[in-house]
This record gives sequence, C-alpha cells and structure tokens, in this order.
Amino acid sequence: MNAPLRNRETPYVEITDLRRTFDVSRPWLNRVIERQPRQILRAVDGVGFTIRRGETFALVGESGSGKSTVARMVVGLLPPSGGDVRITGVSMTDPRQASERRRLRRRIQMIFQDPYASMNPRWRVRSIVAEPIRAFNLIQGEAAIAARVGELLSLVGLHPDDGVKYPHEFSGGQRQRVAIARALASEAEFLVGDEPTSALDVSVQAQILNLMRDLQDRLGLTYLFISHNLAVVRHMASRIGVMYLGRVVEIGDGRALFTAPKHPYTRMLLDAVPDLALTGRQRIPVSGEIPNPIDPPSGCTFNPRCPFAEDRCRTEVPALIEGVACHAFQERRLPL
Repeated sequence: MNAPLRNRETPYVEITDLRRTFDVSRPWLNRVIERQPRQILRAVDGVGFTIRRGETFALVGESGSGKSTVARMVVGLLPPSGGDVRITGVSMTDPRQASERRRLRRRIQMIFQDPYASMNPRWRVRSIVAEPIRAFNLIQGEAAIAARVGELLSLVGLHPDDGVKYPHEFSGGQRQRVAIARALASEAEFLVGDEPTSALDVSVQAQILNLMRDLQDRLGLTYLFISHNLAVVRHMASRIGVMYLGRVVEIGDGRALFTAPKHPYTRMLLDAVPDLALTGRQRIPVSGEIPNPIDPPSGCTFNPRCPFAEDRCRTEVPALIEGVACHAFQERRLPL
C-alpha cells in the first residue's frame, strides 16, 4: 500500500471515549450545614468519532448538549477528564508526546462565536493577524510580516489597508473574516468553528460559510463545525454527529442523515425545521425539555421525551451501533 493511500485512510482527528466532568457543588461549608452531597455535571460522556483529512465534520444539538465542551477539548483549551484526542496520530493528552504536541499546535486553530470578544480591542487588525506569525516565528522581518498580513486580509475578502483599523470599526461579518485570517496566519490545517456564524445576520452567515468552503477547497483545510442550526450544517458538513446530554446519539453521512434520520432525537430536530417543500411527510412531535444534566435520567437520557421508549430504554444505556444509539432502532421498532 502506498503512502498517499494510507494518509487518506488514516483519520486526521480521532476522538476516543472523550469525557469531561465539572464539580458544580456548593461551597464545602454550605454542603456540611445543609447536608448536601457533591454535585458532578457530566458535560461530555464517552464521545467518540473520527474526522478525515479535508472534510467537514459537524456536531449538532440543543444548547447544553456538550458540543462546545468537545470543541474546547479537541483544541486543548480544556483538559478532558477521560478519553483521548489524537490529531495526525499525536495525542493531545499523553504527557509523553508533549514535544510532538507543541509542534502540532500551530496547525490547530479555533474560530469563536463572538469575534469581537476574542480580539484585543486596543490592537490594530494588522497586529491581531500578525500575532500567530510572531508567536510561532514563521516569518522574519517586519516588512515580510506586513506583506503576509496583507495577503491574508485579501484572502478573506478584506483590503490590505484595513489592517490599520481597530476591531470596533468593522461589522460583525468583517470581524469574523479577520478572525479567519488570524487562524490562517499560523498556516493552520485544522480549524474548529464554535458557532462561528450564529451571531451574524442570515445574509452575512451565507457569505462567511461560502468563504470557509472556498478556503477549504483552496487550502485543503479540515473542519470541526459546531452548530445548532441545521440549515448551516446541511450547507457545510459532509458528516454529522448529533449530541444529546453529553453523548453522541447518531452519526453518519450528512445527506443520509437529513433524508433518513434514524434516532428519534434527530427526527425531532429535523421536524422543527419548516417543511418548505410541502412533502407531506408525517411528523411525530416530541414534547418536553432537556433534563437536568446534573441528575440525568437513567438508561437512555432521551427516554422521557421519546414516544418509542420502553422499559429497556429506562434502565440500559444504548450503545452506538450502526451509527445510532437507540434501543428502538436496534429492535426495529421505529417507523420508516
């Protein structure tokens, strides 16, 4: 087997049994006086998936499902409580691979939901974009750095002269373009977008999404895309993972997931999208809200809201089999 073929088959990102808990207990003295136990929040509970080089993998789900926590663990902003994240075979948690991890850092960047909050308001844009270049010592000489900053601004649809402005002088969409330019300044290959367009107007969202797709085609970028907007995910992702209360309940090809969703929760999410094509497809409404993540239901955490739940669903956690974590699916109890 030749090397290029091996590279295509080996996952660029491999996440295995990723977990993250938070201690949300009240202060020790309060717990002693009120005789309350410690409270542990399982924000991410055994998540696993892979991302191939050059593809866009999206995580979707309601607020509080753990999507952003996964994103922060993947880029190293948050240490996991368990499991592992491997990028190009390098573990992001193994202390024995610290030197390899340092060399990998510049190839991983994150695009945040609020670009203004992620920028120093006292810095000009040219300094913001140049920061990764200086931090990783990629280019020598101020003239060469300035030229590279101008190239990056042009690449994202801005003018090189915009580098003299401050972040507050740009619109939200323009600030997100600056954030993308900064991410690319380190010659990144893997970008994690945590709701990168949710704070923008719909028309501007489309512009940013098209820009990200164009850059992916031009530079061969790999994306992990976090979103609750199914329309955005449908436009961007080649594969999708659906999260609910810290677990992946369905994972699969983007086109197949939208045309033939398998998990009842995925169907609920899609049923919430207006049927503009008037297909007449029968919809099964799911009532209720996300349970308290500190005290989740036993068994399948979706069972209180699922119209197909049975006794097994209330006692046994379903395994992810054939891309679906659902007893009803595995027992062929779901309607087609």
